[in-house]
Amino acid sequence: MRYILILIIIVGAVFYISSCHIKRDTIRIYSTNVKRAPFDAVIVPGIPYNKENPEYMMPVRLRWAMLLYKKGITKNIIFSGSAVHSPYVEGLYMKIIADSLGIPSIHTFAEGKALHSTENISYGLELADSLGFKKIAIATDPFQSIYLSSTYSKINPTLAFLPLDVDSMKSFSQPLPSVNVNAAFVQNFVPLEKRK
Repeated sequence: MRYILILIIIVGAVFYISSCHIKRDTIRIYSTNVKRAPFDAVIVPGIPYNKENPEYMMPVRLRWAMLLYKKGITKNIIFSGSAVHSPYVEGLYMKIIADSLGIPSIHTFAEGKALHSTENISYGLELADSLGFKKIAIATDPFQSIYLSSTYSKINPTLAFLPLDVDSMKSFSQPLPSVNVNAAFVQNFVPLEKRK
């Protein structure tokens, strides 16, 4: 019993310390990069869609991108992601939802080839370039942002990262209104882990 209590205390301490680091790092990354606004576009990595059990991070990422647009920090939003773990093209269903929430569809775009986070950036940048967008940022949750910024800051130093603050996540995670996203549905879908 004593060892279990010690283990719980250690795990709790590690979680607390890591969450403090995440909070500090995301605030630093955001405040450094937002000074470069306005951006031509932000790329928002997709997340699997499940009507019955919506993913917590999907409304967080979507609402965060919408706020950046409404504040004038970005002029356009590129939602990125293929049908990876669910039969919905992530970039397209996120665009459909954003459009239904009032962002003009001429300022939202869907990239539908990316199979994982780094491809979200690569294919998102490819689409941004084809649209003539030069000044690009990545807008996502704090956890993914820290992971991606540590990788891409060295590869592409002109790319900015705009992570949502950890403390704000709960207010951004409220369920989204029900929207018809059937246009993003892929017939005969095979999850990525079962593809050859």
